[in-house]
Amino acid sequence: MIRPRPTLATVLAASAAAMILAAAIALAGPVKKPALRPAAPARAGTRRAAARHAVATRPVPLTDAQRMELAKTARELEEVGAYTRAAVTLGRLRLGSPADADLDLALALDLARIGRPEGAESLLVAPPLTAALTDTLPVQRRHLYPWERETLWTNGHFDGWAWYVWRARAEVAVALGHWHDARVAAEGCILAHPMSGQEWLVFAIAAGREGLMEQAAAAARFAAILDPTLPEAEYLSGVHQWRNGHAAQAQKSFRAAVALDSTWRVPALAMIRSRLPGAAPDTLPTDLLIGIRAAALLTSPARPKIEEFVQMDESATILRRGWPSLPDSLMTLMPTLDLALPVLVDERGRVALLFWPWMPASEIPPLVVSGIVRSLNEWRFKPAMKNNAPHPVWATVEYAYKPPAPGGSGGSGPTGH
Repeated sequence: MIRPRPTLATVLAASAAAMILAAAIALAGPVKKPALRPAAPARAGTRRAAARHAVATRPVPLTDAQRMELAKTARELEEVGAYTRAAVTLGRLRLGSPADADLDLALALDLARIGRPEGAESLLVAPPLTAALTDTLPVQRRHLYPWERETLWTNGHFDGWAWYVWRARAEVAVALGHWHDARVAAEGCILAHPMSGQEWLVFAIAAGREGLMEQAAAAARFAAILDPTLPEAEYLSGVHQWRNGHAAQAQKSFRAAVALDSTWRVPALAMIRSRLPGAAPDTLPTDLLIGIRAAALLTSPARPKIEEFVQMDESATILRRGWPSLPDSLMTLMPTLDLALPVLVDERGRVALLFWPWMPASEIPPLVVSGIVRSLNEWRFKPAMKNNAPHPVWATVEYAYKPPAPGGSGGSGPTGH
């Protein structure tokens, strides 16, 4: 096969993009690594060339209008999945703008999505985003990043909150195999988002790989309880049960994982192998979320992203609602609820994943969370359509519940759009 030779313009464009990204990351203060040997003194000609290069690449301040235009362009590129071009555009924006932690975070996410976790790590551990970890926003002000979020990247202060930084750090550390760092970051995620099964799953994977087996097994089981839509949590819990000599319990967990995602072969094979005498248990996984569910990872290129707008020819519409089934003993513990749950609807019209809202662990019992989330497995949608083909999209399911007054009755019911 004869490959066409790259043109000079292509090579120059790629080189320029790489230089922009490298310069933008360098300004963050990359992770320092010990030198193998003392650097040799630079020659005079080399020093002059370096000085000319420094002048040529010195950041040129951008006007407010230029910053907003670059930010809008980066956001539009992200919305079509062009994360490489988005990262280059954000790098240009960063070189010509005042320091902004939201911009650093956005660039770090795009770098991770294009397979550059080291560059992402440099930004995530730099002073601006490390300072953002002290963010103490009250629960009512915690929210997902909005669709038109370019204004957050150009105002010079942090508009997000600490969970985004912790979660990005955890995912990047997992990608790099830095399991201790991943586990520490996952602990930060749990403190910020304690009723989310996804956060407990990330912790369970990192803790297991770090060798903290007891903590990992407990976290995997709790993740499966909190979020019964997560086959990864059921599978991981089954692996720990298998490793602990409880093959029968492991098979139940593997069966539950297969029921949630019949296309995922790993738990199906584990269910078969765990029945064979003397079969060695599966090794602990390193992947956080599989297939379409990876769209919920901040650093994965899998789409659709919850903060991105994708125009569909036909929206997803509800065909069947699910209803939580909770025993009376739990209903007495139910607080007043008014939940808007973002859910990822797949091409079959099923809920593949959800995003549980931020709320304190003391506000709602875990088994109530489990009952509400479990009912999402019963929802059915007519899939969203684009170009006559079904597409996964994010939709919203709403739950409302008001405890009954003495002698009266309350009510709960899901709606969706």
